[in-house]
Amino acid sequence: MNKFSKPAVVTAVSMALALWSQQATAQQGTPAAPEAAKADEAKPAARKPTAPVQELETVLVVGTRQSQQSANARKKNAATAQDSIVAEDVGAFPDRNIGEAISRIAGVALDRGDYGEGVTVSIRGNSSELTRVELDGMGVSSGAGTNLLGRGAEGGDGRGTEFRELPSDLIKSVDVIKGSTAAMTEGSLGGGIIIQTRTGLDFDKPYYMIKAEATQSDLVKKTTPRYNVILADKFFDKKLGVLFNWSKGRTVSQNHAISQGGSNNNQGLLRLADFDNSPEKTFAFNPNTLNQSDPTALATLLASPKTTAAGGGFFNAATPLEILTKSAAAQTKEACFTAFPNLTPTEIASIQAGTRNATINAAINQRNSEQMTCLNQWNDYHMSNAGGIRYNLKGQDDRRDNADIRFDFKVNDKLTVYTKLAAAKRHVDDTVGFLGVGSTPLFNSAVTDNLTTGIRTLTPGASGSTLASTYSFPLATANNGVTRPLMSGAMTTILPGYTVDSAHHVTNYSVDGGSYNTDTIFSTIDTDTKTLLAGGEYNDGRLKAQFMGGYVKSTATRHDRRASFGYNYGIGNFALQPNGIWAFTLPEGSQNDQLNFARYATLNPAIAGAAFNASATNPVSVPAYTAAQMPRYTNSALLNVIRSFDSENSEKQGKLDLSYNLLDKVPFLTALKGGVQMRQNASNFWNGGGGTIKEPVGTYGTAGFVPGVYMPQVNTRFTLVGCENTPGSLAAGGNPCAPYGYVPSNQLNRGIGGGVAGTTTLTRAQYEEIIRQTMTLAPASQYYANAKDRPESLLNGWNQIDIDKLFNLAGVPVRLDCFRQCTATDGKVYDMPVSSAKETVTAAYLMTDFEVDRVPFTNWSLPFGMEIAGNFGVRVVKTDVEGTGYVTIRSNRIIAGSFNPANPYAAAGLQAYSQTMNTSIKDSTTDVMPSLNLALWPIPDKLALRYSVGKTVARPPISKLLPEGTCNTYEFATGTTEDDGSETDQGCGRFGNPALKPQTNVNHNLSLEWFPNRDTLFSAAVYKQRGLIGAPTLIASRNDVRLFKDSAALDPFTGKPLAESEFSHTTWDNQPAATRRGFEVGMKTAFSFLPWVLRYTGLDANFTKAKSTQGQPVLDLISGDVMPVAGEPKHSWNASLWYDDGGFQARVAMQVVAKRYLGFTPGASNSAIAVNNYPSVGTINWRLPYNPGAPIFAPRTAFVDAKVSYKFKNGLEIFADARNLTGERGQSNTGGYQDYADGIPNIYSDNYNGRRYTIGFTLRSPR
Repeated sequence: MNKFSKPAVVTAVSMALALWSQQATAQQGTPAAPEAAKADEAKPAARKPTAPVQELETVLVVGTRQSQQSANARKKNAATAQDSIVAEDVGAFPDRNIGEAISRIAGVALDRGDYGEGVTVSIRGNSSELTRVELDGMGVSSGAGTNLLGRGAEGGDGRGTEFRELPSDLIKSVDVIKGSTAAMTEGSLGGGIIIQTRTGLDFDKPYYMIKAEATQSDLVKKTTPRYNVILADKFFDKKLGVLFNWSKGRTVSQNHAISQGGSNNNQGLLRLADFDNSPEKTFAFNPNTLNQSDPTALATLLASPKTTAAGGGFFNAATPLEILTKSAAAQTKEACFTAFPNLTPTEIASIQAGTRNATINAAINQRNSEQMTCLNQWNDYHMSNAGGIRYNLKGQDDRRDNADIRFDFKVNDKLTVYTKLAAAKRHVDDTVGFLGVGSTPLFNSAVTDNLTTGIRTLTPGASGSTLASTYSFPLATANNGVTRPLMSGAMTTILPGYTVDSAHHVTNYSVDGGSYNTDTIFSTIDTDTKTLLAGGEYNDGRLKAQFMGGYVKSTATRHDRRASFGYNYGIGNFALQPNGIWAFTLPEGSQNDQLNFARYATLNPAIAGAAFNASATNPVSVPAYTAAQMPRYTNSALLNVIRSFDSENSEKQGKLDLSYNLLDKVPFLTALKGGVQMRQNASNFWNGGGGTIKEPVGTYGTAGFVPGVYMPQVNTRFTLVGCENTPGSLAAGGNPCAPYGYVPSNQLNRGIGGGVAGTTTLTRAQYEEIIRQTMTLAPASQYYANAKDRPESLLNGWNQIDIDKLFNLAGVPVRLDCFRQCTATDGKVYDMPVSSAKETVTAAYLMTDFEVDRVPFTNWSLPFGMEIAGNFGVRVVKTDVEGTGYVTIRSNRIIAGSFNPANPYAAAGLQAYSQTMNTSIKDSTTDVMPSLNLALWPIPDKLALRYSVGKTVARPPISKLLPEGTCNTYEFATGTTEDDGSETDQGCGRFGNPALKPQTNVNHNLSLEWFPNRDTLFSAAVYKQRGLIGAPTLIASRNDVRLFKDSAALDPFTGKPLAESEFSHTTWDNQPAATRRGFEVGMKTAFSFLPWVLRYTGLDANFTKAKSTQGQPVLDLISGDVMPVAGEPKHSWNASLWYDDGGFQARVAMQVVAKRYLGFTPGASNSAIAVNNYPSVGTINWRLPYNPGAPIFAPRTAFVDAKVSYKFKNGLEIFADARNLTGERGQSNTGGYQDYADGIPNIYSDNYNGRRYTIGFTLRSPR
């Protein structure tokens, strides 16, 4: 790697700057030998100094200052823009993991996860999936995904790095590369991370290090240990260096959280009723936020065909623009009915009736929805009817074991070779517990409608309130085929006595029929990573060669088990607190606490049982039973196995890098470099699913019927229930309780999809006892213990379910043997569904380094002794992709006599024959990536102006490359042609796209760097990331595609290959590219020129600001304000103040991130969520009646960490550190939009992972 620094040249400008820097010179030593030597390796030869060099007294510099000097030297001598962190002492890395350490660098953002430990990082706004991390030249793989949830929507897309799996004990240096060179391995869009560990030849004499530490969180109160041993020595005349490292640790953590944002905390408050009957609107629609470039914005939402008598044509409903414009103009509820009048009998008569008046009813419903959209503007904010208030407690017991050994052998003065073996294992027991307290209000669940007066009231005897000023949809069965006006009035389970603030928010209410629901998930996760490296370096002064081959494989398994118990407690009270958190209380004197076990086992009245006839999937018939013939049951509990997976990721790599020294041979060129690299990245993911291998053929019970073939699955569910017989159930003809104990279901496809695999039946007393024996996990500390501003009304804690014990007592079988292969119902062994991707990458590059210190082709020096250095080159990468997914092929054959050519896709006319199989598709891409780096040294070795430009690519997410879903072939379409003469397409759902282009940028970086002395660095940088190819998240349609051209897939009925058949389908495509601009400023300095103990202090600080451009911005739908780019904070900064006198060390670090926009409610498209947006940029769930959502923001965070230590001369060091000293909490809220009165924040969620304290000692070989 070319170094841009030069010997110092005495100039007038540099002498002026030296007046300040010389104050520190007397206390500085020479740069750290190992790092300085390495920094000069890429420089072919050094010119002789142009002026005498004054010899200075050498003073040994160690500890913080030595690390700082080495990091500054790496930045100064880098071939492109970068920042570095160096640990001079083995095992002295400044943070507990690598991610936490590099998050102190400008432009690097850290995700602290649920438990406060650094999990992933993003660089200059690019997520961990777009950031390649290399450890000793090999890509780092995280088998369980970036949050232990595997690959996919929840666990990431398969390319991110989980930093908790990377031990920091042997870290020598970490470089965050913000520019690019042709020699760099591609895969990072905004910056890459290169980690180097120690080698066996780094030690001049035998070395040992023993470290032991103990950690405790103030939420757990349990002390856990961590140990580390490092041994190093040289043998055979110091030619063979051996380095051994072993570490073992355990961390127990908790996270306390409050959810009050509805479904998945991204629904927020709803507006379903008018509580305050105010003539003032709660909100007003803003037509300017409608995305009129969307074709649906200006199109009618329903075109109802008219009758011939009415002249034909269509009766058109309003467009979204008309609905919003008219609604915004309406200033009273009456005006809504003027803007959207009920359909008249004449209008209804003009519409074709359709089957059972379906067309007429649709037109009537559409007008009702238009009216309701307008009326929603007067509805008030209230708690969600989907999630309500829920208390969450997450706990994790994380055990990690790491070991590696490295051999370095110096063959001669020119050649050194090495090999390294490393293994890392991790076992995590993760518990997530929820306590639901029944705060969800319901609407119109018990109503009485007077169709004559059009008034709706609360059903007599029901609990709740009638909201007379609210309008409601009529019951679906009312007045079929005629106008059905909205009903005046609505019912809610909120009891009378509620309060509403001046901003139209319900702030205090009670509900009857509330319930406790204790819900616990217990997860078991295991990861195992093994690495083998071998390589070497040859250097004869002119030719330098570096070669390396390696293999890394990471495997992971996970299975989650979940169960819940609940009972109704009656009345619950809910009140908003000044900090935006809701409080829950029971009426005074209530005994209905969570541990009232008898209430969970209450027997329900017997109900009649329906008859069930035997079928293709269930050969057992069941007769009907009256209620008198049935037993009595408790509420049943579902025992679920969910989110299970088995995965393996690997990378094989071989590369050769060559550099030839051109100094004194070619003018201005100092080195010519080139190299080749071959990588194969493979990923296999088994998601615990089974399913239908073959559908049944024929009619059950008739000749020729062939039963289906079904594969069990790991992810399944079981039922646990208490049962007591009645006289009628025990009498002749009755239906007694099932045999007590576990009984598998009669379904042939039991446990597949949403089906129940089996049921464990207990007596009522046994059911109560199993709850008593398993609801035993008591809280480790007070809920939100020691959190600042902890509400006094907050509960102290609750018991969670011992899931492991519950599943054992229930006797349910969990099929962990069925991840990769399993025996199906036909007795044969089949491969289980797998998602696989294999990428074969071939890369080559050519680049050259250059240096200019005089006018070309003359002997004239550049003004003021300036120098220009740099490099340019090009890298070419070819990537072959093969994706394998679990695909269902369904062959649809014509049923003679039932097939309707006018409606050929009608199910009644087709017989489906299906088969599910692992299917592969292939494609390839080629990328050409040029790069240029320039460094102008106005003051040699002191002041540098750098510019870099380069093309960068990041491969698409693995999950979007794979074929998965269902494809249909149709007999009636086979052999026919379309209008263009091509073969008629068969149809598929969404398929992965192996031809997805990598996300591509052209990155520009301009920085000014000042190195006044070895201790000090000042830098400022501006950058631009101009997108060429956007993120692969667009859903696009494809036609006339030979989807299976590289596959052996067959039609399950005809047996013919599908390779020549054309299909239409949807797939992933690249979004339009975005551009991000930003600037960074930073400084590092040691105050060695200050008097007294202040000379042992120093300060590191940086500030980052970034902004991305959007083609069409996301708008808040009510205010019209432009929302920031999702996930991008406006700014962030770090500051670290340190003290190091060689014995005592102390550091206090602060990390601040501004608030971030996360998205817009709701987070999922669902008609039941009741947050209905309209066509607009960055939102989903477009449906009537419109009732727009709100932004979701993460507020500003400021984390403070500290560490102190003392080093004795005998090599003993004692230390203590504390994380999150100020007790910072995480939160999501509306960012000031739709807040309560008096500025009380509207909060979706709040979480707290506490403070963490560590003490320990390190014993090293004496210096």
